[in-house]
Amino acid sequence: MPEVISVCYCGNSAKLNMSWSNDNPGRRFFGCKKFGSGFRKPCRFFSWFDPPLTPHSRIMLLGLLRKVRTLED
Repeated sequence: MPEVISVCYCGNSAKLNMSWSNDNPGRRFFGCKKFGSGFRKPCRFFSWFDPPLTPHSRIMLLGLLRKVRTLED
């Protein structure tokens, strides 16, 4: 956990989330707690917590995720 907690544009402490997109699998980021929760005026705060993955790490992680999904099916 970071020593400094990010604060979003609406003044709340930002929530630490994890991305599972193909471009950033397993990469953590701070985002507003309101994001995606149906608020009329969502806060658009977003800040990466982790550095970008190396190309090799990204390929390995995506391959492992594919194997897990295959086993789950």
